[in-house]
Amino acid sequence: PPAQIRGGARLELLGEAIPSSIDELFTLFGVDKVSADFVVVVDTSGSMSQGPTPPYPAVLKAFLSLVESIPDGDNLSVLTFDGSPNLSFQGKISDKSRNKAKDALPATATGEGTDIGSALDATLRRLERADSADVQTVIFLTDGQHVPAPGSAFPTTSGPEWDQLRVRADQARRGHDTQVLGIGLGEQGAGGIELLRQVFGNPEINSLPPDQLADFFRESVRRSQLARLATLVDKELANPVTVESKGSMPLEPTMDVDVVVHSNLKKLPVDLSVSGVTATNADGDQIDAELIGAKKSQIGPGGSETVNVRIEPPVKNPGFKVPPVTEQAKFTIQLNATYQVLPKDLLARVSGTATSGEVQGQHSVDAIRTYGRSVREVLTLLAMVLLTLLVLAWLYRRFLQLPKLVGVFVVDSAAAPEKSVIQLKGKHHRITAKDVPGAGGAKIELFTRRGKPKRVFARVDTPPFFEVEDRRRERVVPEETEIRVNRYRLGGGRMKYWPKEPERTSDSNDHPR
Repeated sequence: PPAQIRGGARLELLGEAIPSSIDELFTLFGVDKVSADFVVVVDTSGSMSQGPTPPYPAVLKAFLSLVESIPDGDNLSVLTFDGSPNLSFQGKISDKSRNKAKDALPATATGEGTDIGSALDATLRRLERADSADVQTVIFLTDGQHVPAPGSAFPTTSGPEWDQLRVRADQARRGHDTQVLGIGLGEQGAGGIELLRQVFGNPEINSLPPDQLADFFRESVRRSQLARLATLVDKELANPVTVESKGSMPLEPTMDVDVVVHSNLKKLPVDLSVSGVTATNADGDQIDAELIGAKKSQIGPGGSETVNVRIEPPVKNPGFKVPPVTEQAKFTIQLNATYQVLPKDLLARVSGTATSGEVQGQHSVDAIRTYGRSVREVLTLLAMVLLTLLVLAWLYRRFLQLPKLVGVFVVDSAAAPEKSVIQLKGKHHRITAKDVPGAGGAKIELFTRRGKPKRVFARVDTPPFFEVEDRRRERVVPEETEIRVNRYRLGGGRMKYWPKEPERTSDSNDHPR
């Protein structure tokens, strides 16, 4: 009830709970903290106190309930009129001023004349105040026709004076939510109150019996609160749900992008529904894009929700570049999404503003990648490759490749002097008695040894010779004749051997072998 709201009753909403009643909306939006204007205009001419059931006593009683129902902080203006208007109360309602406001109406109605035009002029002055509230309620009560006193500015019910009132009313109501409620009393009913249409255009005109005034006044206060709530809700609904996010990330053939949807509503939650996504590059060409994860969610007041989108831009293999190349791209992601402000049905009872809409805005992605190598990196890599090749070549020559024989084989005291020097060649050189006439039956093989490329060794296949290898002399057969083999190195030196000594027998005629 209005009295409870005026008294400061609060309904604490837990977290982001959705309001389920008008009173919860009152509390959520703090309607009791938003002031409104009430302009009550009462006809106090003598006719209001005449007849078998005069309306004025009922008006006086109902007015007390009206003052009691108006929330603290609201502004009340009370105008009485007969032949001329009179401002009997003006001020904000509080515990101190409420009783004073109840005394604004005279105890009896004894005035002469009924100048409705002047009363409307005074009403507009209350609405035209510089400190007027956004929500205004005018309650106009009369029982008679327009009967102005001599000298009135509104001698008739039409003319330029009334046209000017209409212009002023339009200006005063501009930017305000103004409710004009006219009540026709007595035998005239709504007769004289119809003049409100000439000024306010579309007022609500009622012809009520006096005993219904109290309920009507209380309902007027409730309607004022609903109007304030509607104004606040309209402002709330004017806040859109948008995509205002942007980000930077590496440029890749597949990119997962987080698109942030933000609700600018401060009081109410929204249901978000995403039906699709569109992505374009800087040239406006569409690229492949798809949604990942949930497509429906709820966003609390002032909250955000992340929508995962996967885009696949046509990124080519850059190959090898020297120096490095930096490639930049810009993508725009547009969500095909709508939102519904909650609670839908309850808000439709309060405001005529649409509670749903499309998500506005777009997400921008700045993508970048740098590929290729610097000159320094390339030179370093080449140096490492060259060093590796040199090491491999050294290992090959050291452990795998057999070096070539270099130099000559010198035979001392050869039978044929022209064949005493034999040029070494290849990696394995065999020298036999055919190569060195008079060398006896020796067969010598000269070869290099793996792992010791600078050494050349002789292997004697025919005894009685020694095999020399790595500074070691190993007897092959028992020594019969001294054979000496000197170590030979590549690039120089020589190897000597002596032919086998002839065997001597007792027969002096035998020839040596």
